[in-house]
Amino acid sequence: MLRRLTLWFLSAALLTLVGGMPSVLLSSCAPTPPYIEDDCHVYEDLGLLRVNPAGALERHLRIQAAFKVCPPEQGLAEITRKRIEMKHHAISLLSAQTVEQLQHPLRAEHLRVKLLITVNEHVLKKSRVTDVFITEMELE
Repeated sequence: MLRRLTLWFLSAALLTLVGGMPSVLLSSCAPTPPYIEDDCHVYEDLGLLRVNPAGALERHLRIQAAFKVCPPEQGLAEITRKRIEMKHHAISLLSAQTVEQLQHPLRAEHLRVKLLITVNEHVLKKSRVTDVFITEMELE
């Protein structure tokens, strides 16, 4: 943040020196989010999911995850409202994983990233998930 402010002040000073207006810089920069990411809520109400991995009807994956969603109030309201849709997409994603994928040493990290992308692309429209926490995971 300090680096961004320093760059802004230097750019504004340079524009002023060459006859430009600092307001031109403000209109061309991406706006700073109106929230601090540390204030974003963690949504934990998806519940425990149990799915059969792809091609393994006798096996089960049990997983529970929590989602950090921003902006704080609007994000939590949207993700709560779309709980069923989110659960549907999570089950579809998880049941498409093979046993081999679920036995990989980095399986939790791979699933975490896939869940984050899936929720942001298919479920949320006015907010976004910034982090996913796998709180329970077991392949039976």
